[in-house]
Amino acid sequence: MNVQQLLSGNRITSSNSTQILRPGQIMQGQIMQLYPNQKAQIQLGSQKVIAQLEASLSAGGKYHFQVQPSDDVIHLRVIGEQLQNQGSQNVMALLRRLGLKASRSNAGLLQALINEKIPFTKDQLQRSFQLLNSAQNSRQAQQTIKSMISAGLPVTNSVYQALASVNTAGMTDQMTSLLNQLRQNPDRTSLQQNLMNRISQMVEPSSGSSVLVKQIATEAFSHQQQFFQILKAAGAVDARMDFSRWQAEWTSNTRQDGSINGKLPYQLNHAKTIRLLETLQQNGMSIRNVSQEFLQQWSATIENAALNNQSVSGKVFLQLKQQLTKSLMPLMTTAQQEQFSKLIQNNPDQLQQLLSTLQTMADKQTYTAIDNLLTLFKTENIFPFSSPKEQFLSQIRQVLQSVGLNYENQLANHQFHEQQHTIKSMLLQLIQQSDGAVGERTQQLLHFLNGMQIQSVHESGNAIQANLQVPGQKFGLPDDLRLEFSGHKTEDGKINPDSCRILFYLDLTNLNETIIDMHIQKRAVAITIYNDQQGHLTEQSAVLKPMLKEGLESLDYRLSTVTFKPIHEKNQLGNETLKAAYYKPYQGVDYRV
Repeated sequence: MNVQQLLSGNRITSSNSTQILRPGQIMQGQIMQLYPNQKAQIQLGSQKVIAQLEASLSAGGKYHFQVQPSDDVIHLRVIGEQLQNQGSQNVMALLRRLGLKASRSNAGLLQALINEKIPFTKDQLQRSFQLLNSAQNSRQAQQTIKSMISAGLPVTNSVYQALASVNTAGMTDQMTSLLNQLRQNPDRTSLQQNLMNRISQMVEPSSGSSVLVKQIATEAFSHQQQFFQILKAAGAVDARMDFSRWQAEWTSNTRQDGSINGKLPYQLNHAKTIRLLETLQQNGMSIRNVSQEFLQQWSATIENAALNNQSVSGKVFLQLKQQLTKSLMPLMTTAQQEQFSKLIQNNPDQLQQLLSTLQTMADKQTYTAIDNLLTLFKTENIFPFSSPKEQFLSQIRQVLQSVGLNYENQLANHQFHEQQHTIKSMLLQLIQQSDGAVGERTQQLLHFLNGMQIQSVHESGNAIQANLQVPGQKFGLPDDLRLEFSGHKTEDGKINPDSCRILFYLDLTNLNETIIDMHIQKRAVAITIYNDQQGHLTEQSAVLKPMLKEGLESLDYRLSTVTFKPIHEKNQLGNETLKAAYYKPYQGVDYRV
């Protein structure tokens, strides 16, 4: 018997409803009051509707209803008989009527949906039961599935994995796991190296000078030459330097993570190297075009000479040299010209190195790599000397720009260039190339980022809610900061700063679990701090309140109250439980907010 046959009996037509009900949804309702002409007031979830009855129902009775397709008014069908007081029996009966397996775990999920007044469809239940029965932790799975149905998300394995990943581990843990896995591979690809660099800048503290060393060391250990060739093209490394000698020096004096094991090889000058890279980047378009034109004309000649291990004729070499001197060298600094001129020698080895350098200069990826390094260098060089506010904002900007949380949106708007170097983009590429432990870790991090995207922004009517998770190790701290913003929307769709709410979820070194609830109403700020050491905090905070008040006033806000409450509360048996209003997984850091 199909579901239409099951629901073909009793029928109710509703003419007024403020809740958005969708065809196929099932919910529990109660007949609150009967009116003349077969009309009744029905409680559906959290709202009441006046409905036209087409069936004989009892006042005060509870029933399961399913929404039917309709053009103008809402039609509801009754599923089964009037509900009894035994909730478990009602749930089992509903499962049987829907043709679904009446197992204990299935009944538990269905009962939770009914108790929390979350409408659902039969198709959602079928998919949910499949996910629930394959999960290792049924309790966590039930919470994740409930949030999917409540938010109207597709009940698919990919969405489930994404949300489950966010609820079981933080961003720092997920990224560090993949980073450590990649570091175990001595034969890393260019993609893996770039991903490592991008992740490490997110979760590992570093100084501006270490950025350059880490890039060189990582490449040397993975037998990659891209950045080595870039440094030669920029004039930062002797043009005649052989990669094998360069690699040997760096692998013996540094570690794979870029930490120094002794003195820096070749007395590397960070400031000079950055200046040379900046010059190459500034003239990149012209240098690239000239190099491409030269290679089109001369690459075959040079390759043949190198292949036959012989020089080119004197006349040909003179033409080659004149063209480089006239067209390319004027685009270089004096230091770059001095290094580049060392390559313009008529012998097979020098000609081969000249060809490699020109190919680097002609490659578009060269300038992309330089741009990424310079951006990172400037950020890391300024970060340690910035105020806590600037450090915090800098890390947030880096998360938003580097992770790829708007990956799909920018692809839909044909902005592929902006996304091709984000962490998410590189993860998608790496999944196609990897298996085993690397593939598994890559997939886990991708699930996590997808979960962050799903949970990042929720909108309903005039309200908006945003969630953000930020790695905290850049502040010298081990865990993530987690923030939750909510409020009414402005005309341009943003959170209204005059009236909103911000929650900070932290796990502090000395204060342990801490939640800061900042409630703003007409620019008046009421702060509630949840911590089990509230007595001690009340005393210690007295000296800080004037600073907080002054800081808020400088931003045109007014401090209303600062209240301290415990996070945990004891029941009559003396057992501690977390306050229900804040019972959710969270992680954080010991950091001045």
